[in-house]
Amino acid sequence: MSRRRGASDHGEFHVDERWLITYADMVTLLLAVFIVLYALSDTNVRKFNEFAQSVSAAFSTDIFKGTQAITVTSGQDSAPETDSFDAGSGVLSTDQRTIEATIKDYAVEQGVGGQVSVDRVPEGIAIRIRDALLFASGRARLDPRSSGLLEKVMDAVRPLPNMLRVEGHTDDEQPDGPFYTDNWRLSAERATAVVEAMVAAGIEPSRLAAAGYGEFQPIVPNVDLASRTRNRRVDVLILYPKDAIEPFGASAAPDGNAP
Repeated sequence: MSRRRGASDHGEFHVDERWLITYADMVTLLLAVFIVLYALSDTNVRKFNEFAQSVSAAFSTDIFKGTQAITVTSGQDSAPETDSFDAGSGVLSTDQRTIEATIKDYAVEQGVGGQVSVDRVPEGIAIRIRDALLFASGRARLDPRSSGLLEKVMDAVRPLPNMLRVEGHTDDEQPDGPFYTDNWRLSAERATAVVEAMVAAGIEPSRLAAAGYGEFQPIVPNVDLASRTRNRRVDVLILYPKDAIEPFGASAAPDGNAP
């Protein structure tokens, strides 16, 4: 008579142990989820955009139909002049939110929240700073008290690959004091002063340009003291390729909410 296999023999399967298979599968899935979460926590918004593009491309029906080749770029590219900027969906908006978080929080802490704004403009993004935060009236030498704010601005733009244009703007009145007789020169030298500060802080000079517009590009008409105060400003423009900003063209112009 053959010996009956005992309950402890290898290979015997107990019905009441089937839960172990489900449990092991669940643990494996949880491990995969935590690995993905950890990987995403150690990245930046541009890398997240790359990840999102990859997923979107992978699940695109065009791939399965074989009708279209899809290229997923790195999202870590550059200024308009280099032709290497990734204008993928959401990059400009993501950059704007990041810059706003950096600069506006600092401005609120310093009690100047209403004098600094981050706005969408036809060329890309504009960081707008009222002149009184940077210069004495009628002067183009940076006030030492402006260093903290300028550092925050530079912290916001330094990681970006984009070209930058610093613009000086005035109101329609004659400059105060004996140093400048016209707004063209005052606005241009103020823009140049900010550019020089950015170069001194380590921003690549080849990324920078300075322009003075005098009173000829106001945000609002120069009709009273409040409007003239808003128009006297320095704009730091972060420039994007046309294909990155074209969908926003209708809403890109100043909307009157800038300082």
